[in-house]
Amino acid sequence: MVLCYAGREARPAFESETGAIRRPLAELLATSDIVSLHVPSSAETRGMIGAAELARMKPGAFLINTARGDLVDEAAVVAALERGHLGGVGLDVFRREPHVPPELVRHPRAVVLPHLGSATVGTRQAMAGLAVRNVEALLAGTGLVTRVGGNDRR
Repeated sequence: MVLCYAGREARPAFESETGAIRRPLAELLATSDIVSLHVPSSAETRGMIGAAELARMKPGAFLINTARGDLVDEAAVVAALERGHLGGVGLDVFRREPHVPPELVRHPRAVVLPHLGSATVGTRQAMAGLAVRNVEALLAGTGLVTRVGGNDRR
C-alpha cells in the first residue's frame, strides 16, 4: 500500500516516519482507492470536495470525512454514489449537523455516524486530561501543550 497526502507544504518528518508521498490533490484523487480528509474548516478547505473533485476520483474509490462537514458537498456525494462512481462513503460529520441528508442515510454504500468517532471513555478521558494540561501550562506561562495556529498567549 502506498500512503499519499496532499498539503500546502511538505512534511518531511511525517514522510520519513510513515513513508508517505506528497502529491497534488488532483493526482491524489485520481490515483487513490481511499481518500480520507483530515483538515480544519477554513476559507481554503470549505467545499474542497465537490462534483469536480469527485469526478476526478478513481472509479470505485471510497471517500471518508471525519474532519468537518463543510469540506464536502453532500449533494455531489449522493450523485456520485447514485452514478456508481464512488465505491462508498464514510461520514461522521455533516454540513448542517445534526441534519443528515436522508439520501445518505438510506444509501447502501454510505456509512453515516453522528460525529462520534472520539466517543470512547479512554479518548474522552485523554481529551479532558489534555485540556487540563493546556490550562495549567497557560497559567504557568510555559506555553500550550497543543497549540493551534497563532492563538496561544506565549
